[in-house]
Amino acid sequence: MTTIDHREKEVPSVDKGAGDVPDFAEANEHPRLRIPFSVTIDGRAYEGVTLSMVGARIAGIAAANWAGAAKLAIFRFNFKEFWLSLPIDVTVASSDSETGAMILRFRDPTGQHMPQIRYLLNSWLAGDPVTLNGLLGTPGTGQGESTSTPKGALQPGNAVLAKVAGTLGISLATIGLIAFIASGLSNRLFVTDVDGPAVVQRQGLTMKATTSGQIDFINLNAAAGQPVYSILSSNGVSLTASMPCDCDVIPAGIERGSTVLLGQPILDANRRDAPLIVQSTLTGPELRRLGMGATAEIETPAGSRIEAKVVLDRTATGPGGPLPVTLLPIRPLEATPGTPVAVRLDNSPELLRSMKAGLSYLWGSK
Repeated sequence: MTTIDHREKEVPSVDKGAGDVPDFAEANEHPRLRIPFSVTIDGRAYEGVTLSMVGARIAGIAAANWAGAAKLAIFRFNFKEFWLSLPIDVTVASSDSETGAMILRFRDPTGQHMPQIRYLLNSWLAGDPVTLNGLLGTPGTGQGESTSTPKGALQPGNAVLAKVAGTLGISLATIGLIAFIASGLSNRLFVTDVDGPAVVQRQGLTMKATTSGQIDFINLNAAAGQPVYSILSSNGVSLTASMPCDCDVIPAGIERGSTVLLGQPILDANRRDAPLIVQSTLTGPELRRLGMGATAEIETPAGSRIEAKVVLDRTATGPGGPLPVTLLPIRPLEATPGTPVAVRLDNSPELLRSMKAGLSYLWGSK
């Protein structure tokens, strides 16, 4: 480690064309090193040129009347892991208002700043790591490094952008966490699953028995206008129903010889290009939730969630049991007829619904 004598010596003038460092104007002068640093005087920043144990040379916008003035200078040394600032009382030995060059003399070279200055200069000369309390450190760049900003350090504009980006990222993460928690609370407190089975079907019509009797004839492959089934009533009259369209027929478990009652469903006739709907059942409490403002939601096996309008089959009234309903999606379902789906009732407050909708959009849910 190079040792520098810190006894006070006269600081000779330094001309503007100083050569390579270390620089000795006289045999007994302290060496002046080109170590990266900056100086702030009266709120104005200056670039450090050279530094020694008893003074410094800086460059910037110099006032013409500063020569001989006593000032408080803040010396700042920038390293990769930390910054070091030292307040030092100085006397402006010379000031050139044209070139901005100034020579500063430390008023008390053996003051409180002396150990730090000596340590920095010695480490700089030897190329040793510069540490702070043994915790932080950076390798010395050695002689010949003339920039006052360490390599890789953020410029002021980039530092502001990094700070803004960091604040924005933290804010977005906080908002996302709040929305996620609100969505979880909503699902636990306000969302219930419908117990009844729910199956995807083509929208069509249900053909029901127009009289009570026995199925005498049934043809599930009938074309439009052809007889699809006939019912032999108890008085011996046969009533025949025709197929209303070229449709896909879904039987209701009825076959020839089955006994049916008036109004009993016999089959569903669905057009092949008809939109998809969901057939399900709702209990009394579930219907009351709908009446109190809850919305129905269909979830397909693929994970799509679609809000639906609920239509109650008014002719299917039972003694307190589940009632058949039809769910009409507000947008097309992406499923295959006959696929079972889940139906949920959601009576969350509007704010929670908006949060969940935003999360669904971010997660790519449909």
